[in-house]
Order: sequence, then C-alpha cells, then structure tokens
Amino acid sequence: MYKVIIVEDEMLVRIGMKSSVDWTMFHMTVAADLPDGQAAWNYCLSQGFPDLIITDIRMPKMDGMELISKVRKENKETRIVVLSCLEEFELVRKAMSLGVSNYILKLTMTEEEIGHVLGAVRSELEARDSLKSSNEKQPAVPVNMDLIKEKYLKDFLFYGIYSAEELEQFAAASRLRLSQVRMVACTVEVDNYFELKDRFRDKNGHLIKAALLNIFYEIMNSYNRGEIIYLDETRYLLLVSFEDLVSEQAVNQEIHKILNKIKDVMHSCYNASVSFGVSGILSGYKSLRKLYYESVHMLEKKFIMGPGQKHQAGDLADPSHIYEHIDKLRCYEPLRKILSPMQQTEFDQYLGTLTDALSGEKGAIRVILYQLIQWVNSNVQDSQPNEKALLFHVTEKLNLCDTLPEMLGSVDDYMVRVVEQSRSHLQISSEISKAVQFIKHNYNQNISLQQVADHVNLSFGYFSNLFKKELRITFVEYLNCYRIERAKELLTRTNMKSYDIAVKVGFSPEYTYFSKVFKKMTGLNPNQYRSQYLPESSGSE
Repeated sequence: MYKVIIVEDEMLVRIGMKSSVDWTMFHMTVAADLPDGQAAWNYCLSQGFPDLIITDIRMPKMDGMELISKVRKENKETRIVVLSCLEEFELVRKAMSLGVSNYILKLTMTEEEIGHVLGAVRSELEARDSLKSSNEKQPAVPVNMDLIKEKYLKDFLFYGIYSAEELEQFAAASRLRLSQVRMVACTVEVDNYFELKDRFRDKNGHLIKAALLNIFYEIMNSYNRGEIIYLDETRYLLLVSFEDLVSEQAVNQEIHKILNKIKDVMHSCYNASVSFGVSGILSGYKSLRKLYYESVHMLEKKFIMGPGQKHQAGDLADPSHIYEHIDKLRCYEPLRKILSPMQQTEFDQYLGTLTDALSGEKGAIRVILYQLIQWVNSNVQDSQPNEKALLFHVTEKLNLCDTLPEMLGSVDDYMVRVVEQSRSHLQISSEISKAVQFIKHNYNQNISLQQVADHVNLSFGYFSNLFKKELRITFVEYLNCYRIERAKELLTRTNMKSYDIAVKVGFSPEYTYFSKVFKKMTGLNPNQYRSQYLPESSGSE
C-alpha cells in the first residue's frame, strides 16, 4: 500500500478527506493527518518520506510552499498534491514548478475529482516502482516500458527530477528511440475533441486515448524513430530525432511525412482532424524543454488559422480570412435592418474592437465575442421571452470551439437565428410571457417553478410542460441560464468575489451548486472564467 499524509490546518477538511475517500481503491493508506507544514516536515524526518503528500498552501508555523520546497530538496520521488482556494491560484502555479503532481480546489472538489487525481498519482507511483524494478533487472526490458519511458520523459521535461546526464543513461538502458542529434518536438492536438467523445459515446475518453496512442505507436514504429507522451485528453507530444539525416531540409521532409501520415489515419479511421505545433531542430537533451515549449507556442497559431493544420517557426499566420469574416458580419444586411442607427454604430464598434484584438491574447478575443452576442441579445432579443434559450445554445457552442474561425461560424448562425426569430414574432402565450418577466425581475430571489406557476395562475404540471413547449428549454435551465449570464457580466465588469456573485444572482447559499452550474454552461469554473477572459482580474478573488 502506498503511504499518504494529509497536511491541512482546517480540521474538518483534513478529517473529511481522510474519512470520505476509499483509499484502498487506489492502493493507498493514510499514515497521518497533520495540522501544519512543520508537523509534516518533522514526520518526514522521523518516519521517512511518504509516497504521497496532500498539502494545503496557507498554514501556520510552516506553509505549504516551504514544505514542498524542503521535501523536493531531500526527496524527488514523493508525489505531492496541493489543496488550494480560488485566491491561491498563483501560488498553485508556483507549486507546480516545484514538481507538484496536481492540485485540488477545496471549494469545488468532488469525490469524482479527488478520485481522478488519486488515480493519476497511483499511475505515477506504479511507473516509478516499475522503473526502479527495471533498473535492478537490466538488461531485461519490462512489458510496460512505454509507460515507464513516458513517465521518465515527463519527469525530466516538466518537473526537473532528472538531469540531462541521467536521461542519457536512461536512454541507453531503456532503448529510448530518441538520440540527442537533430531533435524535433511536435505537440499534437485533437480538434473538436469533446464532439469526438460524444460521437463515440466515450464518456471518460479512455477508449479514444487508447486508440490514439495505438495509432501514434504504430506510425512511429513504422518509421523506427521517436517517443510519444500523453499530455492531457486533447494533446500528445511527439519527440523525434534524426541522427541519420544530415540536412535541415531532409529532417523537415521526414517530419512532415510522419505528421501527414497521422493526419490521414485520423481522417480515415475517425473522420477527425488534428493540429500540429512543430519546433525547430536542436541537439542535446538539455534543449528538449526549449523544443517542447516552442512546439506549444507554434500550436497557438491554431486559434487564428483554424483546425487541421501544421504550424512551425517561420510560417506566417495570415489572418486575412478572419478580417473577411468580420466584414461579412458587419455587412449582414438583415441584422442591420432591425438595428437603429445608434445600434448599428455600437455594433460596428464591437466588430472594430474585435479586429483590433486579433494580434492579442485569445482570451481577450473570446470575451469580445461573448460580449458581442450578449449585446445582440440585449438590443435585439431582450423583448422576446425565449431570448435566453437561444443565447444559452450559442454560448454552449462557443465553449466547444477550439478556434476563432469556428467561433465566428457559430456567431454567424446565431445572427441568422436572431433575425429569423425577430421576423417570425414567435407566438408566446401571455402566461409564459408573464412568467419570463417575473423571472427577470426576481431571478436574484429563491424562486421555484411552483411559485411562478402560481403567479401566472396555472397548475405546476401544465405550466412546466407549456414553458418547455414554447421556449424549448426547461424552467430550471432557463432560470439557471439567466442567472449565469448575469454572473458572467458581474465577473467581467466588477471586482466582486465569486461567492458574493453567487449570492447576488440567486444561488445563495449554495456556492458549490453555482460553481457546478457555471462550469456546465461555460466549461470553466467562475474563477477560471474571470482569469481567462480578464487576466488582470485573476488576483481579485
């Protein structure tokens, strides 16, 4: 059994985690729960380092950051998971740089999330043990050597646990297909991954992961070069060396053959596309980190250029197709006809702001698009009872988009539907119209379906069915959507704390429920939403 210690100054959190998790399921046992970093450090010195430390960041006597730093100086094998609050996220990032395996947000943690983190840590520990075993039994190569090589490369790249010299020794002992000569890193991203999961009904993504790894292994085996690293459910890292090729041109030709093969197989087998960020060419294991981060940087071009392409240094990202798309939106005559002259000017200003932002961060571009559709909703659709249903659907679509061209396509569809609904003047009963107005005026209160049904003099069941029939969305979905839209406005326009916003829009006192609903509708929790769309506000939580 793997030995775990929990370090947390809040007794209820500490005891709650200790008693609520089935530790045996992860082949773990809690050896101690301790109130501060000093007690944990004393435990490590007297009892030995555990396999896993789960620690808070802010604690008396010795905080989590100091504890992590001390542990890492003495022991690189112990895995560490951080417990944090929303306002500590910058500290979490610093902790990750010290070799922390993962983190859990205390306010929003669920059994599923804790289980996912512990499962990943168990895999790391098993890979560590297998690696130790393989070193003892050389030259025999264990069956799960692919997992061991992946783990070793991750520890080298992301945690700095091993030196370049140690990696060189490991490469020789483990038959690593990565020499130090003319190396290239390529980050592969599966486009529209969540749509792919839905299409194959793979809720946890395990089947897709296994299939993709098999594809990558098979292709790399056919070229007899390179190693594959699983980064997360959407991204994989290919590390390839070309000791046998002398010229840069020959290396580039070979890497493009490999990537085109991956692209073709993905299309033929799964009708899916992938995007690639390709680094330059460098030699020496010390340059691997630089090559990896360069490949990630190259992949950022995908947001502007669209899915299914290769991006590498020297390639110019031509945004002319984006400018043309924005001009098409600006000139969409059916929408302009239902806008007043003043509204047309405001609409043009939003599109001008979007154009100016194209050279900046993608988070800023995203928030402008969200603000644009919210503006259209307020100025064109606000008088229509079902305006939130349409806004809810387009927001969901935007959350699933990986690239700006896809997002603009969703905005196109939204504009067309706005015009169609404005023209058709959908027939909404007076009762539903009255109910919608009641929600808009009382969304910040603890209102229920029964309360609104009473307000419009209809029975509970009849009102529920009529609401869904006319607005094509349930009462609870509509109410939550309306509240979340108000919360998004407060997150991006004020410095209010997220739990105060939850109260303000009617979710009081259930912050956890608010965070859960917010993430379901936006793909992010409230703090992540604020940080992504308004980075300068990330420290205000």
